[in-house]
Amino acid sequence: MGMNGKLRRIAPQDVLRFRDDEQFRNRMLDTGIGPVPDLASGLSILPWYVRWPMRFLLRKQIRALSQAKSSPAAPAPPRDILDLHKSWHGLHFLLTQSSWEGPEPYRSAILGGEEVGDDLGYGPPRLVLPETVEEVARALSALSAAQLMTRFDPAAMDREEIYPGGFVEDSSWKRDLRRDYERLRDFYAETAAQGSAVVSWID
Repeated sequence: MGMNGKLRRIAPQDVLRFRDDEQFRNRMLDTGIGPVPDLASGLSILPWYVRWPMRFLLRKQIRALSQAKSSPAAPAPPRDILDLHKSWHGLHFLLTQSSWEGPEPYRSAILGGEEVGDDLGYGPPRLVLPETVEEVARALSALSAAQLMTRFDPAAMDREEIYPGGFVEDSSWKRDLRRDYERLRDFYAETAAQGSAVVSWID
């Protein structure tokens, strides 16, 4: 399991809805995959004097779950989602030379943008608007994978506690980071060409 970094392409006309509509946002982040819990039925095992106050307090959640059952998310086209797996933090470090911050537009590639919605466990999703996507795409297109990998310093990455660690011991990281950087460049180039936004999150 662990912490996996994901990015998803968002059509420009969906940006406002992604900000404002929690159910739509959850569907876009695939957080609704799997069976939807039946909260109302679960309350039935409680004594009536507990069940009725809980049903009142949780009425919004019960309504949202019922709506989620009736409107399942359509799966995203495979090319609309980029799963960086555990490479996300290493790539951010190589791009910015910083654990969590760094210069723009490189910071926006994975850990930038505005926070939107609730904490998903490792922080809320982050939305990168189309104009910033274009800046990121231009910056990445000017930085080849070979150039990026000259910055690869496994000892420094372990010292800075870059997730998931073990860069000195595992020599395959250099290959994996180079491969995933090329995937990241392609993803941003395609997204910028479409005029779309990007949302990133860790799960």
